[in-house]
Amino acid sequence: MKRLLRALGPRNATQAWLALLALTGACAGIAVTERGVLPWVGWLIAALVWGKAALVARHYLEVGEAAPVFRRIVWGFIGLAPLALMVTAWLESR
Repeated sequence: MKRLLRALGPRNATQAWLALLALTGACAGIAVTERGVLPWVGWLIAALVWGKAALVARHYLEVGEAAPVFRRIVWGFIGLAPLALMVTAWLESR
């Protein structure tokens, strides 16, 4: 699975930036068109936010080459924002 994700992922900073731009457009488009219509839109947005954060960490922060402690801190922080979005979506749907 990791091999497939690496093959499909961006290879340089320009491709990473274009992927971030596409994910941002997708988030904005989904949030505007599906707001209040589908209860799971918040979960989808959270997944896209996690993907954007992972792209930034891999291509701009170069987490793969960092010390293990810093790597764990960054990946933990990356997990917090989508988790908060999922909790918010869950509370909103109640």
